Amino acid sequence: MFARSRFDRASHQALLLGLLGALLALTGCHEDAYCVGHCGDASVDAGDAATSDADTDDASPPDLGPPPCTPTGDEVCNGLDDDCDALIDEDFDLQTNPRNCGACDHTCQALNADVSCVAAECVVTGCLEGFADLDPTTSDCEYRCPVFPAATELCNGVDDDCDGLIDEAAELPPPPADLCRTTPGTPCAAARPVCTTRGTVTSWFCDYGAGVEFDPSVPNGIVLEESLCNGADGDCDGIADDPFTTLGGACDDGGRGACRDQGVLRCDPADPSGTACDLSALPDPAPGAPSAEVCNGLDDDCDGVVDNSDPADPGRIRDDMVHVAHGGLDFWIYRDEASRPDATSAAVGVSSGRACANPGVRPWSRVSYADAEAACAAAGKRLCTGAEWAEACAGASARTYPYGGAYDAATCNGADYDSTPGGAVDHAVALTGALALCTSMDGVLDLSGNVKEWTNDARGTVGAQTIYVVRGGSYESPQLGLTCGTDLSRATADTLLPTLGFRCCGDTGP
Repeated sequence: MFARSRFDRASHQALLLGLLGALLALTGCHEDAYCVGHCGDASVDAGDAATSDADTDDASPPDLGPPPCTPTGDEVCNGLDDDCDALIDEDFDLQTNPRNCGACDHTCQALNADVSCVAAECVVTGCLEGFADLDPTTSDCEYRCPVFPAATELCNGVDDDCDGLIDEAAELPPPPADLCRTTPGTPCAAARPVCTTRGTVTSWFCDYGAGVEFDPSVPNGIVLEESLCNGADGDCDGIADDPFTTLGGACDDGGRGACRDQGVLRCDPADPSGTACDLSALPDPAPGAPSAEVCNGLDDDCDGVVDNSDPADPGRIRDDMVHVAHGGLDFWIYRDEASRPDATSAAVGVSSGRACANPGVRPWSRVSYADAEAACAAAGKRLCTGAEWAEACAGASARTYPYGGAYDAATCNGADYDSTPGGAVDHAVALTGALALCTSMDGVLDLSGNVKEWTNDARGTVGAQTIYVVRGGSYESPQLGLTCGTDLSRATADTLLPTLGFRCCGDTGP
């Protein structure tokens, strides 16, 4: 029974191999009808194939060799004769094809570069637009050009010509002609242009020496006007300290008339940005007679107190204030816009001891909310509320403008007022009370135009700064901004503008 079983199995295997041979013959293998992947290999035959189940399980897979070819098949780039014409990969250009350069499936590649196949070798023929090859150890175009297309190298801190170098001297065009100021006899006399970086700006600057004041925002790197009072010609214009026009002039210790101590203005050794009064330069004059105290930054009555504000002090200043009692309000308000104690018709002054209500002087502008509030407090007053300011402007008849209900461009100093008659409309601040017709029903002056005025009418915050309504408009404000009722103009508490001032209010009269 065992022998019969083996015979049947062998017969069955032979039959299968015969069928397989016939199939292989159809694919082009004609040497042996029973070959399996070894056409023409006599070592593989039907007898070898007819093995036991145990032998087949334990044996290694036979080496099938290369796949069979097909006479009518297509040649594939794979190192084989796919179409049985005794030639291998004859349809493929391995000499110039960048997909099969020198060998099948060997693709020519390089980072950011154009690559060609030349004589079976990959060759970089150029970089892609915007890239350059600066590393000789690689074939890649690894450098991305900061400027594209590449341009002539400029002095700007950028690699304009894409060579990996920035502002190289050999590539830069000449610096601008006459860039440096070389005034003889000044610290700039030997200056020459150099391409360098100052602060965050790279440009042509001049190698000025000590004593010259630099400003990177100016084309030639030197300040347009000196800011230091130090005896040096910082802007090399041939005149030292020329912005400080008062140097050598008379000055005093803040007390005028009977109580003053005179001196000479010198550069301030403690603060080179300004001047100081050298009281030792002149002998003290004989004291004069005291007079009534007025708001002028002086100790007029020689009592040791400048601009007395204490209501209990008989010598205190009597500020010019107007009583407003209508609209449910009862308060006092400065007749004129606030001014500094030492303000004159020619200068806004520098004293910040207290706010004054003096006519015929320049109003106090470029003042923050806190400084305006403090100046009023030093005068025994406070900033006006929004309601107080509006009532003082509109009056008991609720006028649109302090002078009436109809707009008149020539009455108050707004954007339509010509501060210098003739030619175009000129805009400039006027002296306090200069426009006599710009007055309210109660006699308050300049509530429309000239300078805007702080009120304590807070309207939210921006960051850490409170926003306040500023009333009345300025010499730059159009018609709408000049009305008594508008509250559209607002500023953060730290705002400093030449068009922004204030006036003071109080609950009692002077």
